[in-house]
Amino acid sequence: MFNRGKRILAIDPGTYFTGFAVLDQEKLIHHGVKEIRVQRIPHLIIEEGRKTILQMIKDFKPNILVVEKTFFSKHKNTSILNVFADEIMAIGKIKRLKVLSYAPNTVKKFITGNGYATKEQVAEKICLKYPGLKIYMNQDKKWKDRYHQNMFDAVALGVVCQNHNNIVY
Repeated sequence: MFNRGKRILAIDPGTYFTGFAVLDQEKLIHHGVKEIRVQRIPHLIIEEGRKTILQMIKDFKPNILVVEKTFFSKHKNTSILNVFADEIMAIGKIKRLKVLSYAPNTVKKFITGNGYATKEQVAEKICLKYPGLKIYMNQDKKWKDRYHQNMFDAVALGVVCQNHNNIVY
């Protein structure tokens, strides 16, 4: 049975690329990036994102869903991102999962000791815990590094969730 322990689905939401990681106890069992390949029409982005999250919940059967908190600004894409993040959390609640959310600075502080660490510094620390992920570091093209940062952020979020009793809120 899948839900024996603390199975976490960690989501780093994005309107183009959504990073995800599935952790069961201390074991990283799946990770990646889901691309939202629809026209840049807000309701289509949300609809495609919703389908993606529902499929991941069906496939991985988590009992905890953790989502990175989004930031606020007046940019159109940020508004869509905030709606998408809220939608992910609503789906988790409907599916009766424990739903948690952490701010990016909280994740960075827990993983690296520095709330203002770079994405690369977070990825390096995550590779120390999960050496198999090192293959995604220092790609031959900058866009590949940016693409995989979504996955590293999700793994880091999952690690924080595993240890959330150690975090001061």
